[in-house]
Amino acid sequence: MIKFSEFTTRFRTFGKTLPMKSLAFLIVFGSTLVTFSQITPTYNDVLIPTRDGYFLSADVYIPDNITDGEVILVQTPYNKNNFSWSLPLGIGQNVNDQPFIWVIVDWRGFYGSAAAAIPSPNRGEDAYDICDWIAIQSWHKSRIGTWGPSALGKIQYDLARQQHPNHTCAVPIVAHPQFAYTDYFYGGVLEEARLEQLDALGYGLSPIVMSNVYYSNTWTFTQNSSWYPTEINIPTLQIGGWYDHNIDKMIEWYGACRNQSPQSDEQWLLVGPWVHGGTGAAYVGSSIQGELTYPDAAFKSDSMAWDFFNYYLLDSTNNWTGTSKITYYQTGQGGWGESNAATIAISNYDEVFLNTNGELTSGSGTGSTLFVSDPLIPAPTIGGATLHPDLDQGPFDQTSLEGRPDIITFSSDALPSNVTVSGKVLCNLFVESNQPDCDIVVHLVDEYPDGRDMLITDGIRRMRFRNGYTQASESFMSPESVYNVEIDLPFVHYTWEAGHKFKIYIGGNSSIRWNVNLQDGGPMYTNATPNVADIRIHHDEQYPSRLKLPGNNSFLDIKDLESKELIVYPNPVENNLHFNTAIEGSYFAISNALGATVISGKISSGHIDLSQLARGVYFLEVIQGSDHKMFKILKN
Repeated sequence: MIKFSEFTTRFRTFGKTLPMKSLAFLIVFGSTLVTFSQITPTYNDVLIPTRDGYFLSADVYIPDNITDGEVILVQTPYNKNNFSWSLPLGIGQNVNDQPFIWVIVDWRGFYGSAAAAIPSPNRGEDAYDICDWIAIQSWHKSRIGTWGPSALGKIQYDLARQQHPNHTCAVPIVAHPQFAYTDYFYGGVLEEARLEQLDALGYGLSPIVMSNVYYSNTWTFTQNSSWYPTEINIPTLQIGGWYDHNIDKMIEWYGACRNQSPQSDEQWLLVGPWVHGGTGAAYVGSSIQGELTYPDAAFKSDSMAWDFFNYYLLDSTNNWTGTSKITYYQTGQGGWGESNAATIAISNYDEVFLNTNGELTSGSGTGSTLFVSDPLIPAPTIGGATLHPDLDQGPFDQTSLEGRPDIITFSSDALPSNVTVSGKVLCNLFVESNQPDCDIVVHLVDEYPDGRDMLITDGIRRMRFRNGYTQASESFMSPESVYNVEIDLPFVHYTWEAGHKFKIYIGGNSSIRWNVNLQDGGPMYTNATPNVADIRIHHDEQYPSRLKLPGNNSFLDIKDLESKELIVYPNPVENNLHFNTAIEGSYFAISNALGATVISGKISSGHIDLSQLARGVYFLEVIQGSDHKMFKILKN
């Protein structure tokens, strides 16, 4: 038997509450496994006045041994009452075993604060008024920290913008403040499932979003007015997940805060191998994400948040300011990395090219590959950065998509050494179709030696928007014409380990996550009869479709030398490594087992002197023009 607080940690650490029918299901379903109890707030349903004469409903949890203390404020649209089952940061029901006073407030217009509903409320002003109320309470000292994910994270930025004197620090999770076109129309395609879920949660965004399906002055205004890094004047610990739909904008926002905030040197970022949470068992801070497990990532978000709050709210001498500015999980290879830069993006790009027979090669390919996209039989969404109760979140195996007539794949040879990318992966394709419009979906995966194709990230682009998202830039396709389009994928930090393969899946749709293109060139988001599209991806010297990987990888073992069968000997080698054929004028690079280059240069004789190398395993790359050959070398 486990305690209910332990059970609900899996569902509530991310701060959202489940819908009550889902909560009831969990309680009934788990009744034979868990013990149920609730925390009784010290003050329940307290009414906090706002400047316009309304009241917001709040619960206050004060540890028994504290008469006056510092506050952590959580503002939620998901019903404050559900926090009585378990407070966040692993506290559960143990209110007295931690040092903070918790104030949980329902948003204006939601649950206990429903009576305060008004059109277009200013939630930053509401948050300011809540802080005013907290500041005059006898049980409060002077400082207020804020915590929460998603919508509970965005409202922290709304408050920070108001610059309340008692608002000391913030921990926004899987959140950023901007209301942007590409948050809803990624690549110009409506993320239908996400908008449907947001409507179900009570945000009512569909009218404004669907009235602005092209980028317009409306979007310019909303984006500019909700982007304000210069107004973030408090320390923040921003927490994100590599499988969260907000990760792209979070990375951009964090970089802006580091460069433009008045407190630029007190901005931290933590990114783990986490999903957004809220629609399944995975959440920020858990070890199980999708079909993969990350034991060394469990509760890292909680432990860092504790250190952050202890330092800024309780004056702890825990040397928080010595923490690296960015802490990031190294997906693929595992473990945590650190950086003090404003971004971990690598500006250099390595390129691999699509080729015949579904290959990814180091040089431009030949031919083209056809697939057929039928909107009435769309390819399904399998995991990823989703937000909908009917969709899985996180890394899932994509192999069930193979063999469909609307999916083509391209993969490399097995990699001889680890390859790391950090930044936005770009897929530059040359596309032909017999229909005036279509979508191009790209799934980037890691092909494991056991055959699994684990999703890393994915993206989409509507071909009519290949030149931009405004109505003026809309451009349709003509049969027998080839068009260049770039599909940008969200920011990733990923390592393919030796023996794994790069692989991409290309298709015309991914339902139900993204809207399915009717492919008729007519008005979007209607009930018109769809067209079936023949879509051809060209990948020859004239049309070099390619994958651009942000990295500094000196080799990519993508394709063998085709001009001759090259052999190196002896292997194992003592000193001189010889070639069986004359290749003077070619180049070579030797890397160690960690992927670091230890020797490189131009081949000027029939051998390479390895006498200075220590014993161990090395990888030799021989480069002749666009041809590459890799060898595993054992040095005695």
